[in-house]
Amino acid sequence: MSKRLLGVLVALSLIFTACGGDSDSDSSDDTPAAPATSAPEPDDDESAPAPEPDDEEPAPEPEADESAPAPEPDDEEPAPEPEPEATPVPLTASFRGVTETEIRIGMTSLDAEMFGFDQGDLASKWQVAVDAVNAAGGINGRMLVPYIDVLNVIGTVEADATCVKFVEDKMVFAFVGWLREDNELCYTERNNTIAVNGNDVTPEAINRSNGLLFATEATKLGIQLNLIAAAAADGLIDGKRVHFSILASEDSLTDPLIESLEAHGATITSVSRVTAVDDVQAAEANHDVIVQRIADEDPDLVYSLEPALMSGAMIRAGIDIPQITSESDEDLYLNLGVDPTAIQLHVYAPEQIKTYWDRGDDPLIIECVDNYNNAQITDEDGNVEQVNVTEDPSQPINLSLVVRACQTVWLFAAIATAAGPNLTNETFLEAAANLGSIDLPGMSAASMSEGKIGADDSPLVKVIWDPEKEEFVSAG
Repeated sequence: MSKRLLGVLVALSLIFTACGGDSDSDSSDDTPAAPATSAPEPDDDESAPAPEPDDEEPAPEPEADESAPAPEPDDEEPAPEPEPEATPVPLTASFRGVTETEIRIGMTSLDAEMFGFDQGDLASKWQVAVDAVNAAGGINGRMLVPYIDVLNVIGTVEADATCVKFVEDKMVFAFVGWLREDNELCYTERNNTIAVNGNDVTPEAINRSNGLLFATEATKLGIQLNLIAAAAADGLIDGKRVHFSILASEDSLTDPLIESLEAHGATITSVSRVTAVDDVQAAEANHDVIVQRIADEDPDLVYSLEPALMSGAMIRAGIDIPQITSESDEDLYLNLGVDPTAIQLHVYAPEQIKTYWDRGDDPLIIECVDNYNNAQITDEDGNVEQVNVTEDPSQPINLSLVVRACQTVWLFAAIATAAGPNLTNETFLEAAANLGSIDLPGMSAASMSEGKIGADDSPLVKVIWDPEKEEFVSAG
């Protein structure tokens, strides 16, 4: 699904160890010692003639073990003893939503039908992703049991009501699905429940989630760090004087981003913090003031986390200073009447899922799509829904949604598997902190580590504005 269509929407087995019994000893050690032998004792029968003496030395008494001669030594190392067979660790009801046989999870998908989008059967996309995990043995032998709701894309009331149902009535171990507008906080902040979101997550949600929030997509900080790395590789950072602009509500990102810019050779001329407002005219006026300061400083580069508003203000002021951004949502520019070709705008964005599919070199995407097609999901008229890997508008817009479901469920499964048979909040968090690199569909690189929220590590790629399509397309 293109970003425009989804603009309002926001995707091992444990080695059990146990002590076994001692392994069998080497067979030579089990051979009993030969019984000792000695010369017969004489008896009182005098008819037995005494032996004639001779000049030869008497034969020595045989040693006790002569009947079992010792093996000849050799230079070979003894064969290693066989490893004891692993004893499976019994599964117990280790935590809320985790029994001996199952792990209960709450799942939601966002419905954009109100905007005229046919996305197919939303619930089945998540069910099929779960079925794939269960078909492979589940998570350390436990099966995933999903409770799935489809929510309207706009608003929080329905999302909060579903959250309460999941955590109080179904008593799920975790939320694994797709949410927006910081609706994860119902799980993480208010109900001490792990949430794995197939969407991006905000700094506000991260700060308030008590370490229980994870996402498939890179966090805003991760994306901006990748942006700086991509721009630096193209020679846009080193030796440049940079004006840095950020929303005041996201000021926690300022220090790490400035450090990254300076590490790549930039000099920061000044920092502007923009107050978020719902009034577009007020926001534009605010940026007009900032652009006047930029004109006075005359930096080599502008780096703004609100690029559409900044671009509009620069166009109005007649300033053509290069700007870097990761924002490739065409609607943000079009809705503000901004022509992205009117200024020197360098845009870097994550690769689209469709691009991974078209390349044909991602086996996990192929597996994910095949799983859905093979499931033979039918609509109310009995028509089978296939994944639309084309741009045919007469078919459901569902490729991105199918892959996002696989990304999200498989990320949860990877962490939960690493947590082991004693699955709790604490073991899940510890497993995430130590998981390292993982493979997920539609990502060229992914990982989890201490303090890392978003899994996607894929580099950003340069995109350019296509005036005919009115969207950003790959520059490559």
